Parts: sequence; C-alpha cells; structure tokens
Amino acid sequence: MKKCIITLGILFMLVGTTYGKTVSEDCGCGLGRVAIGEKEGLGWNLLGTFLNGLCGNQTFGMSSGTLECGETTKFAINERINTFVAGNMDSLAMDIASGGGESLSALAEIAQVDPALREPLASELQASFDAIYPDADVSYTHVANALREVFARI
Repeated sequence: MKKCIITLGILFMLVGTTYGKTVSEDCGCGLGRVAIGEKEGLGWNLLGTFLNGLCGNQTFGMSSGTLECGETTKFAINERINTFVAGNMDSLAMDIASGGGESLSALAEIAQVDPALREPLASELQASFDAIYPDADVSYTHVANALREVFARI
C-alpha cells in the first residue's frame, strides 16, 4: 500500500496538473534549465532546482554568462571602467574639466552610454568635477565610483 501511495504522489508531482510554471520560468538559470527547460510540474521544478544547485553550476553560470544565465555585462563594464580610470587618471581629469575629449569619449563608450546622452553626460561630469576629483591625491577607485554615481543620474 505504501508503494502505491508513493508512486501516485510522485506521478501527481510529475504530471503537474496543479502546478503550471515551467522550469525555465520558475527555477532560474543553470543545468536544470538547460536539461529540463519547458517541462511543467512541481516534480520537474524540484528536479530543476536541485540540478541548478548541483556542484555550484548556477553560480558558475551567473559569473560566466553560460547555462542560459545571460550576460554579466554590469560586472564586466564596472571592471572595464576601473581599469580605464586607473590608467587614464590625468587625461580623464583634463577632459572632464574641459567638458569633452578623447578619454571622456572612450569612457562613455566603455560604460555603454547611449550616444544621445553623451553630451549631457559630459556637462554633468564637468559640473561634478570637484566631487569626482576632490584633491590631487585621489584614488582611482574614488574616481570610478564617483563616475558611476554620475552615470546613474543620467
């Protein structure tokens, strides 16, 4: 009798008559989404969740942009901004102070700023120069963080 109840319970979960979300909709990215995808049912969702967490593959997928986890663009953009600012502090300071220039254009390109917003961005950066470069010994991390604050306002 126990086997019959357990079998019916498992069958009920796999059929998904009362649970309509697919693994792709409900479990996020990872191995479960890739392997199971569009199957519906609580059992499939539990299996998809288990597979997503298995051996940290969901974490790997999010950090690498694989396993249907999408791009890691924000992280990559922030790292590119940090690298660019660290190597171009002086020329960036001059361009921000003057409201335009090659390094400022390159920064806008790296930050993927919409071309229509680049002129207002240059004006906003110029107006915020004292907050971005408060003194001559400012660190590149302060400059990069201050730049991101201005990007968020645009």
